[in-house]
Amino acid sequence: MTIVADKESVCSLCRCHIKENTLFTGLNDAQLDAFKEAVVINHHKKRELVFMEGDECSGLYIIRTGRVKVVRSSSTGKEQIINIMNPGDLLGFEVFYNGRVYKNSAVAMEDCELCYIERHSFFKILESEPAIARKLILSLGRELNHAYERIGYLGLLNAREKLAHLLYTLAAQYGVKEEDGGVKLNLTLSRLEIAELLGITQETSIRLLKSFKEEGVIEIKRKEIIIKSLARLKALGE
Repeated sequence: MTIVADKESVCSLCRCHIKENTLFTGLNDAQLDAFKEAVVINHHKKRELVFMEGDECSGLYIIRTGRVKVVRSSSTGKEQIINIMNPGDLLGFEVFYNGRVYKNSAVAMEDCELCYIERHSFFKILESEPAIARKLILSLGRELNHAYERIGYLGLLNAREKLAHLLYTLAAQYGVKEEDGGVKLNLTLSRLEIAELLGITQETSIRLLKSFKEEGVIEIKRKEIIIKSLARLKALGE
């Protein structure tokens, strides 16, 4: 895996910077007008719920700014983070298979702005704009492929290898190179959130992070994680 930041593009609606190849890039005038009529921008504070597991699935969200974590809860109340979503990503995939309720909860990790489109309005746009439907199919295909790869790969690893793989993956997505050659994660995650991403206990995540620090693989400054050796981290996660 090469540490390369996601290419950015500009949203045709609001001119904000989002990931390349999302629904709101490269729209022509007709498509732009259709979306402008349908989109409502919602604001969410850090830790605020966007929607809760079991809420009525009323529409689709596209992240405009900030980051959102998608969380699944067990019957015993244990939570696992399914994914961390960034500007340009879609929330509310249940819309596409006519789900009545959201299957996961979505929580703002920082102050966020989300573009919301009511489900009937969204499908009406797709019916009239096949080019947007094609972009959507590609986006859903990438998301499904990433999910399969993550599930298949992590299922073969122990807790130590899972953490190494996660940190290396996060470095690819959120890494900022330091002057000394290290890579700082431009993403604040608590020990509990790291545990929830990996499906391990918080105590295990604390112990493993401490061991990586003692081995000189990472450095921890409060909630900041700096990768000191990407090569060693990659080897630990294989």
